[in-house]
Amino acid sequence: MRLSAGEEVVSHCLKCKDITNHIIIAMTDGKVAKVQCNTCGGRHRYRPPEPAATIGAGSRPAIKKEAGRQAGRTVKETKAAAQFEALVAGRDPSRALAYAMDASFRKNDLLDHPIFGLGVVTRTIRPDKIEVQFRKGNKLLVCTLPPLKF
Repeated sequence: MRLSAGEEVVSHCLKCKDITNHIIIAMTDGKVAKVQCNTCGGRHRYRPPEPAATIGAGSRPAIKKEAGRQAGRTVKETKAAAQFEALVAGRDPSRALAYAMDASFRKNDLLDHPIFGLGVVTRTIRPDKIEVQFRKGNKLLVCTLPPLKF
């Protein structure tokens, strides 16, 4: 299949720290050169997702590399869980607002996401995003922000 600008591809996004869908914005010599993340809107060079480690003589470094990543995630998730617990301490989870892309949220709102669970809005990013601290880490979500008060 031949790709062209405007089509969707999967790429590793350093801003999201995940493999997400991207739109191709530049091609060089028939290869994807630059993409825009559908999640955070960041533009960067194309980073293909890493292939799964294969069984064989050449797979040892990949396994060690993956083991190192798992250890890093554990520490990161532990810190995120501690931050999350501090943010929700003394708050009633039954009063959490249900997350919806067309809903409006403010900083410190407690929200309930259908996939990520309970979270706290840690910052609003104009015009239409919020950063939410969940037990497993921060996520950038799309929403409608209330108008600014002057």
